[in-house]
Amino acid sequence: MNAPEEIIKTAALKEFDLVGISPAEMPLTIEAYSQWIKDGHHGEMKYLERHLEKKRNPQLLLDGAKSWISMASHYDTAEPLSTELPLEAEKKGWVSRYARGGDYHYWIEEKHQKVISELQKIYPEEKFLSCVDSKAVLERDVARQAGLGWVGKNTCLINGKLGSYIFLSEILTTLSLQPDKAVMDHCGTCNKCLEACPTGAITAPRKLDATLCISYWTIESKNPAPEALSKKFGAQVFGCDICQDVCPWNKKSRRQIPLDPAPANSLSVFDLRSFVQQSPEVVKELIKDSALERAGAARLLENVAVALKNQS
Repeated sequence: MNAPEEIIKTAALKEFDLVGISPAEMPLTIEAYSQWIKDGHHGEMKYLERHLEKKRNPQLLLDGAKSWISMASHYDTAEPLSTELPLEAEKKGWVSRYARGGDYHYWIEEKHQKVISELQKIYPEEKFLSCVDSKAVLERDVARQAGLGWVGKNTCLINGKLGSYIFLSEILTTLSLQPDKAVMDHCGTCNKCLEACPTGAITAPRKLDATLCISYWTIESKNPAPEALSKKFGAQVFGCDICQDVCPWNKKSRRQIPLDPAPANSLSVFDLRSFVQQSPEVVKELIKDSALERAGAARLLENVAVALKNQS
């Protein structure tokens, strides 16, 4: 019979683009992450404080856990990059690429359950826990140790073939598996992401201050951004792809397929003037079952208003 690692990878690669294995131990970057929170760089995201101990100890997620099965799904498409469009001149708004299809939590979870169902038949005595973003996991640390890529200077995980437009997810298991080798850093002397960030949120290589990040203010924060900061947001109305769009590794990995799955009401680049005139009820229906629900209709309309002001 094949080794457990090969069985796992065969099952996972039916559903995911990348798969790797790492030990279910204390993350290598946990102390730096803890200090990042102490320094207040997480802003209003208090749930990150509550999750800290579980991120430190995977046993608190699954008793007897021994291994992480780390997976990635490529979500880039052939659509233009934010840096390739004259958005301001045309009164257009930008929605981050990851949010243009159905909410990834749901369709990745479905794929996880397919993998777990297959593995459970082979290893009925073992336990498997699906983790899709909402669980307390230091995903980039786990993925890096599993050999899926390296953490770039923009703090995103970068894979040499797929770039950084990848959804990370994990299955935690009681199976004892042979870990893969971590990947070397390949950012070199490139600083394009630091230079391109309009708000200076990337304060140093691999150091992000969320309280300066466009994605934080347009998605996570419950409060409007200070005007001195929001005037730098340009046409970004939900998230921001700039630090990824300028990355040379992403320019090598453009893809010709639509985001999976792409609902009929998918929003990407849209007309700000017509959108801002919609009622919250209409917007709520437009963003139903998409990642844009994270911000909510009211916040999205506020973001659109800011983008329009920036273009006036």
